[in-house]
Amino acid sequence: MLFLHKIMGLKSKIANRILNSKLGSVIREKKVLNLDLAKTAGILWEIEQKETFDRLETELRLAGIVSSGLCYFQSKKALVPDEINGFSRKQTSWTELPKSDTVEDFIHQKFDILMDLTGQKYFPMVYVTALSEATFKIGYAGNSVNYFDLNIEFSEQPETNQLADQILYYLKRINKTTIE
Repeated sequence: MLFLHKIMGLKSKIANRILNSKLGSVIREKKVLNLDLAKTAGILWEIEQKETFDRLETELRLAGIVSSGLCYFQSKKALVPDEINGFSRKQTSWTELPKSDTVEDFIHQKFDILMDLTGQKYFPMVYVTALSEATFKIGYAGNSVNYFDLNIEFSEQPETNQLADQILYYLKRINKTTIE
């Protein structure tokens, strides 16, 4: 058991070192945007969060925002359905670094807003958040290193619906001169 724990620690250190080495090359214009100013949005989500993702995507569409999601399937055996833009654990290296063109394409899209519904539970999604070229990043980091421009705080891991509601709440109010 101790050996396995040491291997996991080593794996994590290597992954974080690789991520940190790539952070310097990320070029992004940081700006605080709200739903009135945004035209595009990226949404990170897990397959269990499909219902909340669909609801958030609908809200964004109604606000005139074009959105694109990236779904993560934690299972190594998962096959990503054709209708879902995503990747599985099988498409990561042994250090859990994503090795998928889908992920690279998502990272390099210059979204106005990046919303993370995952709660940063899995390193591949932390990696995507950190390297994303989005102008404004929002989500819940929990105990992870925080790569968000606006981190939603909760006393414990939030339910996905709670997190989506809070993201929308702040994105409707931030940088507004009048609150409706």
